[in-house]
Amino acid sequence: MAEIKVLAEFFLLSLALGVGFFTPLARTEMTGVGLFKLLTTVCAVSAMIALGIHLSYAPITSPQAIAYFIAFVVMVLSYFFHRDQKTPAMWLLYLVQQFALLTVVYFFQNQSGFLIAYGLSSIFFMGIVTYAMLLGHWYLVTPKLSTAPLEKSMLVLWALGAFKLAILTYTLVLDGKFFVEGTSFGAGYMFNWVMLTMRVGWGYLVVLIMSIFSWKLIRMRSTQSATGVLYAMTFFVLVGECVAMYMYFKYGMFL
Repeated sequence: MAEIKVLAEFFLLSLALGVGFFTPLARTEMTGVGLFKLLTTVCAVSAMIALGIHLSYAPITSPQAIAYFIAFVVMVLSYFFHRDQKTPAMWLLYLVQQFALLTVVYFFQNQSGFLIAYGLSSIFFMGIVTYAMLLGHWYLVTPKLSTAPLEKSMLVLWALGAFKLAILTYTLVLDGKFFVEGTSFGAGYMFNWVMLTMRVGWGYLVVLIMSIFSWKLIRMRSTQSATGVLYAMTFFVLVGECVAMYMYFKYGMFL
């Protein structure tokens, strides 16, 4: 039960930090404040539910709980006071929001540099795909919006994917004890391989292939077709990251 709570909290934290972090990719002067409010709503709801889960096993005075609360208050202020033009005050609120949620990650990952990097790679990988999927819908509202933000999203996705594959390679080559026949690590030899296959097949290979299709559609300015592909990518990324997070929080395996 404890692992489920931790997994659910991390998933929601990933949406709150991952989606919010990339909001500057599409300037509000170009999209109007409506997209920003949509993204902020997703982040705020995710942060509040994550806080509720956190409080089910930790005191309200914990650093994570305080950081969640600060981030939520900042999101509410941003939602009501942000305008089409992003003012210095709104940039300050953005920085406070990211710092607060990064503080949650810092304590969530036991204040370890490698674990923080691993956690952030999953958070941002999930966040950039979700962000791009939501952004894709906005081309119905502002059809003349440049495709540059979507193109940047795909480039960020590929960079994060390369980093995550490097971590996976490290796991397989230098720490392959989970995948040796007869191993007692993880949930056993066969189960570990099933999880690895799902992780690589759905979370990396399918996402990579679909991101290439999405990139081609974006360059053709077929934004709604690209959004449809991003919908499917979001599903596979969520499944892949949930598999990876489960194996990490349950068995300490880095996938």
